[in-house]
Amino acid sequence: MNKKEAEDLVRKHLSDQIRIDFYPKPPVVIYGFDPEENLLFSFGLFGPNMVGGSNYIAISKTTGEVRTLGTIGE
Repeated sequence: MNKKEAEDLVRKHLSDQIRIDFYPKPPVVIYGFDPEENLLFSFGLFGPNMVGGSNYIAISKTTGEVRTLGTIGE
């Protein structure tokens, strides 16, 4: 196995571990986020949600632009 093949295996493993949750409405106030213009997702790695903030990503409904909003919440 070469480095490229190993990297491909790591990428596949990580992609299988990503948890993605869709939010029709933001669960918290997110500055600059408009649910009429964007779709909202949270994501995490390796297991269920933990206590604390969640990582959010917004996707523009018109352009498909992906915007990382960062960790929001307690």
